[in-house]
Amino acid sequence: MLYYAHTTESDDKKNWQLLKLHLTEVEKLAGDMAQVFQARKWAEAAGRLHDLGKYSRAFQKRLEGSSKQVDHATAGALALVKHWSRNGSEQAAARLLAYIIAGHHAGLPDYGTSEADHNACLRKRLARTDQVEDYSAGYTEIIIPDAPTTFPLQPGPAPGFQFSFFTRMLFSCLVDADSLNTEAFSDPAKHALRKRDTVDSKQTIQLFEQLKQKFYAYRSAKFHTPRGDIDRWRTEIFEETVRRAKDPRGLFSLTLPTGSGKTQVSLGFALEHAVQHGLRRIFYVIPYTSIIEQNAQEFRDILGAEHVLEHHSNFQHEPHREGTEAFETTERQKLAEENWELPLVVTTNVQFFESLFAARRSSTRKLHNIAGSIIVLDEAQMMNGGFFRPCLYALNELVRNYGCSVLFCTATQPPASELLPHAKIHETVADPQYRYEQFERVRVQFNGKMSWTELTEQIAEEGGQALCIVNTRGNARELYSTLSDHYAEDELYHLSARMCPKHRRDILDTVKKRLNDNLPCILVSTQLIEAGVDIDFPTVYRELAGIDSIAQAAGRCNRNGRLRRAGQSCLGKVHVFETEKGLPKGWMSQTGAIARGLLIKFEGRGQSPLSIEAVKEYFAELFFYGQNDERDQTDTEGILPMLEEDAKNMAFPFRTVADKFRLIDSPMETLLIPYVDDAERQAAQEKGEYPDDPYYKGKARQLLNSLKSEPHSIRHIMRSLQPYTVQLYPHEFREYVRAGELEEVREGIFALTRANAWYDDKTGIKPYSQESAARELWIM
Repeated sequence: MLYYAHTTESDDKKNWQLLKLHLTEVEKLAGDMAQVFQARKWAEAAGRLHDLGKYSRAFQKRLEGSSKQVDHATAGALALVKHWSRNGSEQAAARLLAYIIAGHHAGLPDYGTSEADHNACLRKRLARTDQVEDYSAGYTEIIIPDAPTTFPLQPGPAPGFQFSFFTRMLFSCLVDADSLNTEAFSDPAKHALRKRDTVDSKQTIQLFEQLKQKFYAYRSAKFHTPRGDIDRWRTEIFEETVRRAKDPRGLFSLTLPTGSGKTQVSLGFALEHAVQHGLRRIFYVIPYTSIIEQNAQEFRDILGAEHVLEHHSNFQHEPHREGTEAFETTERQKLAEENWELPLVVTTNVQFFESLFAARRSSTRKLHNIAGSIIVLDEAQMMNGGFFRPCLYALNELVRNYGCSVLFCTATQPPASELLPHAKIHETVADPQYRYEQFERVRVQFNGKMSWTELTEQIAEEGGQALCIVNTRGNARELYSTLSDHYAEDELYHLSARMCPKHRRDILDTVKKRLNDNLPCILVSTQLIEAGVDIDFPTVYRELAGIDSIAQAAGRCNRNGRLRRAGQSCLGKVHVFETEKGLPKGWMSQTGAIARGLLIKFEGRGQSPLSIEAVKEYFAELFFYGQNDERDQTDTEGILPMLEEDAKNMAFPFRTVADKFRLIDSPMETLLIPYVDDAERQAAQEKGEYPDDPYYKGKARQLLNSLKSEPHSIRHIMRSLQPYTVQLYPHEFREYVRAGELEEVREGIFALTRANAWYDDKTGIKPYSQESAARELWIM
């Protein structure tokens, strides 16, 4: 009897994929993927046995059309546990691979505990031997491999974390190999688009050498004539840092002030390091999509779009005519989103770190491609928070056992070394303090408590251009309202997450143009403007927050060092103030209290509160505070203790950890906005159309209509709609639903019905009620 893994639309079984062939090919491919971290035999065993349950008659009948559900994933796990039970190390190996094989469709399960011992847990599944269909026919075609004799891991401070991480990386190899092999059989044309050009080590080295040459050609053309001291200093820093790229793989920090060219410096370091050490990929991990969009476009301009994957929720692929080179590049990038198989990947903190702690097949499929890479953490201080320690342990493990290097790239270096006592982080800049003094472009002043009226009066006294950053959406709305009595409509602007991304980009474009034209311009914003937005105000006001946030705000002031008064070069002004009602409780209150003390202390000394000394003192106090609380403030969900609790038995709560590891802790509801921009509005009016009509067919409305009528294109359409989304807190979302102001376009997908009534073209979606408005004064 012949056994099959996958069918075709044809009833002729000659065209079906033989099960033995599928297992053999997945075994080899998974082994190739795991070889990067010296785990070939482990991945090969998982590949050979993952579909052992398909040898049952029940599963073969299912391929022929039977509707009976068949659990084919548990069989391979049972076979390993049965055959590898002679000693402790083999039993441990069987347990780890049992997670992988049993979960290769449904995701990595928990082992099972007294608190949550549900039927899907591994312990229960391995105990239900009588419910698994007879798969013994498989032994006529395949042999159970011998158990690996060693774990390819250098010991670290947390063995449970290491073994669980190893399991997740092996799982990634299996599910990606399984997916690729199935795709090659079922859709060979699609599979051919992938062009896996970073698999062979020689090809990889050649590719990164070519990319490095492109990068240097770009720099030579753009920076061949320095425009002054700033450009000369940036070149010095670049050359100094890139020389360190020849150092052995490890953990590195790039501590540079805002405006010193960190993006160019870090890319130069990453390319040189990849060439020197034969690395396979470069990952840029960035906190905000605004920075990602900016950096990814720069990388595409330098290296070529075909080598760069921009992967985040707001990214839209440009449409191209089928058959063109641009179309093929775009299709390949869409496929690479599944497994990160392009040379340079630009993604978010959320996407990167949540994937490293994920359990689902789709989320973990890409992880093995991180091995043998350099990871650049742009704005690394944004990692600081409730998951800081688990994130650092993951990065350290990637360096220790998976051939990676990590570059922490920031103006305010968080205390990673305090949380990784056994790891050495190498600074790539010889004298960071000297570089900070070179690039000092602002003077910081602490103003204490101020009312909105007092703040408005001071902004008016300073002149016609100022940026004011506050901590909450509610504060932004209140300050904007107070200022609106003093400025013309085209002089005052607002930015917050109550505006959809397309609206925010339009506002930023307008603001930048007014600044360049030296026209009056006051911008009120939440902290979303602080990282990576290339904007330059002579004066910045910042509501009290952590020193790292104040430093980021200062980066929007006199950014290019060209501010002059009375014909002389001068420093920009950064005013830090407190509102009369104070700071929201929790993290914001903690960081603000420490910052307040340091602002007063360093101002009294005549020193900058943004100096390296001040930043170190800030993080030291923050770290000390976190370690003396009732729980570890750098691991608030207890991720690391959960993984260590029963590590000796290889009993890990994979699914529980994945559920708890959420970098965005506030549940938000997505709302689609039929936003009409100024260009659309003008074009409509010229045609005699009415853009304020709720059903005006602007671009966003056309996409919403497509979402209703095209049931098979939902993923593509939702991506195109990302620039038209706003996130609302659940209580306010429910208010809109109860009032009938939202349309459920598809199941679980809602759009604002009367945008003309509820979406303000200055400040975005209006608070539904006074209660919602009041709450937003206290939540970010």
